[in-house]
Amino acid sequence: MDVGFILEMLPALLPAVKNTLLITFASAALGWAAGFAIALARAHRVRGLSQALSVYVSFLRSVPLVIIMFFIYYAIPTFIAFYRYEHGLDVAVAAGNRNVIYPIIAMSLSESAFASEVFRSSLSAVSHDQMEAARSVGMTAVQAYRRIVLPQAIVVAIPNLGGLFVGLVKSSTLAYYASVVEITGMAYTLASPSYQFLEAFFVIALLYEALSFGFSRLFLAIERNVGKYRRGIVLK
Repeated sequence: MDVGFILEMLPALLPAVKNTLLITFASAALGWAAGFAIALARAHRVRGLSQALSVYVSFLRSVPLVIIMFFIYYAIPTFIAFYRYEHGLDVAVAAGNRNVIYPIIAMSLSESAFASEVFRSSLSAVSHDQMEAARSVGMTAVQAYRRIVLPQAIVVAIPNLGGLFVGLVKSSTLAYYASVVEITGMAYTLASPSYQFLEAFFVIALLYEALSFGFSRLFLAIERNVGKYRRGIVLK
């Protein structure tokens, strides 16, 4: 193994970390927001919508992320090209419009399904009596959720959300198949001229290990910091 090449690759890969973090944070923000909305709809058993969302969650949890990635990567430009063709516009513009947004869409969709189950279980861990007590003293449903239910539910959700986030960091490698130059894509590019792929994979492993460890420790610190809200949670 060429140690000199490894030392050269590490600083060269740092700019690609920006794309990896962008994909990860954007997918987490969008996926968790959608997952929370799905969890609320299912928890309140909204007629019709709850059943449809249940199918949505089951389907996306069953389909591999790489399949979703490829579908989004090829389907969206195709739809855009068809729309532009129907309106007499330049189709080539749509064909070349492939960038970081497609991995974010694919990963957000997949993440929303898994996050919805995390939020749904964390909401159910808070005693329903607390909501009734809040309503009895004049709080609205929104106030009760914001002041009482959510602070406790988040404590339950944080460990699982941390696991989902680390999973997103690792899943961001699939963005390489959507022509996005993140850590894996940059490593392939740097290793291709000399065929030093063993060193490239070693460096990739080091970087993802560092990122995963760092974010795991971050979520552990957050979990400890918000532990004061654990009182009143029903452990099932």
